[in-house]
Order: sequence, then C-alpha cells, then structure tokens
Amino acid sequence: MAKLAAYRAKRDFTKTSEPAGKTTRRRGASFVVQKHDASRLHYDFRLELDGVLKSWAVAKGPSLVKGEKRLAVHVEDHPLDYGDFEGTIPDGQYGGGTVMLWDRGTWESQGDPHEGYEKGRLTFRLEGEKLNGTWHLVRMAKRPRERQEPWLLIKADDADARSEDDPDILDEAPLSVKTGRSLEEIAPGHTAKSPAKRKAPPKKAAPAKTEKPAKRASSTGKSTKAGETEVAGVPLTHPDRVLWEDQGVTKQELAEFYSGIADWLLPHLVNRPLTLIRCPGGAEKKCFVQRHSWAGMSSFIHADMVSDGPGKHEVLTVTDIQGVVALVQSGVLEMHVWGATLADLERPDRLIFDFDPGEGVEWPRVIEGAVAVRERLKGLGLESFVKTTGGKGLHVVVPIKPKALWKDALAFTREIAEAMAADEPDRYTTTSVKQEREGRIFIDYLRNNREASAVAPYSTRSRPGAPVATPVAWEELSPTLKPNGFTVENLGKRFASLKRDPWAEMTKVDQVLPKRQTSKRSSRKK
Repeated sequence: MAKLAAYRAKRDFTKTSEPAGKTTRRRGASFVVQKHDASRLHYDFRLELDGVLKSWAVAKGPSLVKGEKRLAVHVEDHPLDYGDFEGTIPDGQYGGGTVMLWDRGTWESQGDPHEGYEKGRLTFRLEGEKLNGTWHLVRMAKRPRERQEPWLLIKADDADARSEDDPDILDEAPLSVKTGRSLEEIAPGHTAKSPAKRKAPPKKAAPAKTEKPAKRASSTGKSTKAGETEVAGVPLTHPDRVLWEDQGVTKQELAEFYSGIADWLLPHLVNRPLTLIRCPGGAEKKCFVQRHSWAGMSSFIHADMVSDGPGKHEVLTVTDIQGVVALVQSGVLEMHVWGATLADLERPDRLIFDFDPGEGVEWPRVIEGAVAVRERLKGLGLESFVKTTGGKGLHVVVPIKPKALWKDALAFTREIAEAMAADEPDRYTTTSVKQEREGRIFIDYLRNNREASAVAPYSTRSRPGAPVATPVAWEELSPTLKPNGFTVENLGKRFASLKRDPWAEMTKVDQVLPKRQTSKRSSRKK
C-alpha cells in the first residue's frame, strides 16, 4: 500500500471517479498513455512495474521523431486500475479535468527494468496501438527548487521512428483507443486547453467525395480526374504508387486484386471489427496499427460504437468491396478481423489456433502441429479449417455457432494448446517469450479474446513479396506448399485451377463449443 500512499493522499475518492486501486503481486507489462486536459493539456506516460504504474507527465506528448527529447516529469505511482480510466476529474480535485485513454499496449525492457529505473536510464520496446518501437527514458539532475524528477522521453532510431517532415502522431491519431471519442466528447461542453506548441503537420489534400456504394463493383480501373483512377466506384489518388517495391505492385493493382476476388474475400470480412495495418508509403516504409476512425476517412468504411462493459468504444467495419478499396486508398496493407461479428460481439463464431514457429523449426513440423490439433478437435466432434498466414505459420480455424462467451472460448482453446505442450514439450509451447520458443512452435490461443484479431483470409501482408493469407484444403498441406507462397501476383492462377473453394463447407458446419471437463492432467512446465 505504501507505493500508492502519495496517490491516495492527493485524492478524495468520495468526489472523484478515479480508482482507489491497490498494489498487486502480478507481474505484468502493460503501458498506457493518457491525454489529460488539466490546468494544462499534457500526456501521462505510464509503465507497469512491481504492481503499480510508474508515471511521468509529458508536457508536449510523445514524439515519434528519432532523437527528439520530450520533458517527462516523474510523478507519483498510480494503481493498475488507472490504466483503464477515462472520464472527468471534478474541478477543485487534484488533476481536475478530462482524461482520455490515448494509447495502450505492452512494454518490454532491454535489460533489468529495476536496475534501469534505479540508475535513471530505461530502454524499452513498446507494442501499442499508436506507439511502437524502442524508446529511452533518461533521468536528468534536479535543478534548485525542483520538487519532482525531470526525465527525458526519447524515440530511438529504428523502423518505427519518423522524420521531422512526417505527420505528428498526436495530430494524426487524436482519439481515444478505448471509446474512439475526443476530449470534448468525453466531457461534453468542456473546452480543451491549448497544448504546448508543436510543428504543424503537413497539409493534406481534402478527401475525395464518393458516390453511394453500388450493389456490385466492377474490377476495371477507370480514369477520373488527373492523377486519379476509379476502382469499384471508389476514387484512388496516386494509383501508380508502388506498395511492394520488390514486386512492383501498385495501389491500383492491389485495389483491382481485391475487387477481382470479392466473392472469396467478403464472406470472411464483412461486418467484423477490423484491426488495420496502414503503410501509406508502402510495405518498406513506416506502418502503424489503426483500429479507430481517422480524419478524412471514406464513408465506405463504417465506424460503429459498441458496448465495452459500462462504456462504449468505436470499431471499424466494411460491408462491401467499395469499403475494401477505400481501405487500399488509405494505405491499408493488412486487414485483421475479430472472431465475432457485429451481430453478436460477445459470442465468437470462429476460434483460432495460431501455429507460430520459433527459430530452427522446419516447415513440415508446423504442418504436423496443425494436423495434430485437427485430430484433437475431431476427437471432440469439431471440424476445422486451415489457412496459410502469409508469414511463417498456419492458422487452424474452428467455426462454431455464436453461443459460448469469450471466456469459455479462451478457456477451451487454452486447454487444447496446453495439453499439446504438456504432451510434447520439445515441440510446442504456450509461452510467447522469444527465448523459450527457439526450436519449438508457439501455439497462440490468445487470439480467442474479445478484441483480439487475426489476419483475414485473402488479406495481403506488409511483407516482402506481397504475400496473401490463403485458405487451403487439408490435403494441400505439404512441404512443397510455402507458408508465404501465395501472393497478389499468383493467387489468380490458384483460383483458376481450383475446382471448389477449400472453405466452402465452413458456413454449413453446425457445431458448438463442447462443454468443458475438469482436466486431470497435472500441471507441467510448458
């Protein structure tokens, strides 16, 4: 409790809705950034360590520009519950104003985090919805009369860093990752205060106006204004922009690729919440994750507010091929989908087992793993389907009627994965720690959570070669079938040679999640 003494002493919990919280013994690695419109607009940067959130107030907010130093004033530890807080602190209370959950994710220290924290130099990697890559937090010497420690938050020079000419992430992605709201929407009638001055982002062209979606799209590109092309009724600017330099695939070619396979793609994509990978400059340039609406977003891409416990948050969906082409126009190279549809987000209709090989694992062993889980599922009366991911692994997909809740789906898939890891610990693991995965296959069952996602069937990947995640028949799995062998350029030949859709029977499968049985298996190290 002593760690939170300063936090609690400053607050009257009969007046503020902030969580009183408590320290825990759990070992987590979450991070959050909260946009805080208090006496002055700033960003609170928080890293989970030893059961609390170590916290810094960053006046100008984090910057993705490599080497740019942002003053980060060390403040009191906050409870872990604060990481989900979004709302308004009453005037007159400590920190009175509006709080937005601007970013969240996980962090991984490079070296011992306790030692780094004590010495005043933390180097770590972020995996967030907006912030990614390697960062430094460096403590400076206190000046006379300074009550709190001044630190510097600095973006390292890596693939996630930006230059000074790139858009400012604070302007580019200003909304809440929890609810998709602005500060004004979180606190109606409350006027946001001006933040410290930043460089203005480059001016962007006004979004092109679009027609009402047609019922069926043509895949033929059609010239419109100078420098534009129309595909499926959606204008494309810069249609000749190369998205995969090694293959020479352009924006127009990607749009026409999707339009040409609409009948195969849309059944797995429509009305499912999306997690998008946007790479406006192409696969070899900077990419970022997008889950919520953005300025100038096409009307063919739909934003819906859905329940999230006591509150609501925004999800993005598409309903037709125009929406997919609109995603291409916005630089989307990967489309990941939830395992549930808008019709019932609380009950999944698809389960995923992701077989992700560690270093030294040969492709035939990945196939053996997918076949092994198929046999286990058959023993429980469940049919399953398989797809390549466009990466190194395979996804085994189990269609079910949306009757079981997410917690039950997660428990079921965890039990299957842990049983495989316990039976053959030299082959499989259920831990994501990189060092423990060498020579083994990580069976990722954590995709079976409400807001988790997996790459959509027939989505491209932002990787060399323009690979496509592709459904295959079980009998097609062989050492000669490459996990990233299907691409934008050759998938058409595959469709021409197929006699039927490998996943044609998926919609006809009538099965539900089996009732759980208490496992008699003793606990073993995975």
